[in-house]
Amino acid sequence: MSGRNIALTGVPRSGTTLACRLLGQCRNTVALFEPMPVLTLPPDHDLALAQVLDFYRDVRTRIAHEHNAPSKVRGGAVPDNLYAEAGSDGTRQLQAYPGLLQVAADLPDDFSLVIKHNAAFTALLPKLAMQLDTFAIVRNPLAVIASWQSVDVPVQQGRVPAGERLDPQLAARLNACNDVLERQLRVLDWFFQQFHTHLPLQRVLRYEDIVASHGALLHARVGASGSADATLRAHNPVSRRDPAVIETVRCALREFPGAWRHWYEPTAIDAAFTPQPGATG
Repeated sequence: MSGRNIALTGVPRSGTTLACRLLGQCRNTVALFEPMPVLTLPPDHDLALAQVLDFYRDVRTRIAHEHNAPSKVRGGAVPDNLYAEAGSDGTRQLQAYPGLLQVAADLPDDFSLVIKHNAAFTALLPKLAMQLDTFAIVRNPLAVIASWQSVDVPVQQGRVPAGERLDPQLAARLNACNDVLERQLRVLDWFFQQFHTHLPLQRVLRYEDIVASHGALLHARVGASGSADATLRAHNPVSRRDPAVIETVRCALREFPGAWRHWYEPTAIDAAFTPQPGATG
């Protein structure tokens, strides 16, 4: 089957789900939110990549015959965010679950297929980016770590199971560290370093720029035909965290020589303390 296959990855809680939703609204495009059982991928990267490519082929066949595809969904659609707004205790509950995304029956055979996975695709980047059009989403590190604190997922403890399974060196570095914040910094550095090493600069998009352009930057970089979304607003998770905790994270980000500095200078990290006009937590 003809058609463009696109891999979407990024730092957890950086806006990759939003990017997936925006791309899925583009003409002749289907975007799937974490449809693969990535924890079952073989540790060997060649074998893992072969399974990923097989999955793209199988999904195209399924769409052609059944007009649906596996994806995490909410109300039958990919949401902006995997988690609902924070409750009174500051935590956020899951609002999207594995299901089926219905696809238009008149979709042309050469449609673009986007699949989003964060840690697994990031670990496979050296080979994945050679086989698929691959894009990554990043976000201000202070906002990312602040967001990690509000969701009950492994990265809250500085772990990324799918990434560690496919990158034993990452697993060893995290296993050797007993401090949660230091593990989070190492996880963050790993994502940014993978993007810096294995993707051209124009294939790495900042969440802040996507939102400021109402999605137009994402559409232009990916080469997808979509309409601007005037409802997009930048979220500021920093404003909902304990200021003392945020100050500790800010200082740690300044001291750690992380690869995020290719996109975010220390002054930009400091600026995340100040909510932007119209921002919400």
